[in-house]
Amino acid sequence: MTRTRPIALAAGGTGGHMFPAEALAQELIARGHQVVLVTDRRGGAFGDRLTAVAVHRVHAAGVLGKTVVERAKAAVLLSVGLVQAIWLLARLKPAVVVGFGGYSSVPANATASVRA
Repeated sequence: MTRTRPIALAAGGTGGHMFPAEALAQELIARGHQVVLVTDRRGGAFGDRLTAVAVHRVHAAGVLGKTVVERAKAAVLLSVGLVQAIWLLARLKPAVVVGFGGYSSVPANATASVRA
């Protein structure tokens, strides 16, 4: 039996990013695809609504409207998230990564664009 490669959905931690990802995940699952979600700690709560979807959390943080120190911390978190996403996508080998926006989608989307 051949294992199919999953479809990875990368979405930020708010409803505006997660609800469209959830809708696509439901449709893909209905069509027989394996789906994984890549998000941050905030988006993980939305992932609980999709019991058939494995949720993978990576570090991320926003930089807009922050002090210089907060931006530096966010840059470090995004860098850690990028390393996490590189390892995760190398292990999962998804057929495609679909991005829905938000800072927590940046590591997975950046990794996917470089690996393409």
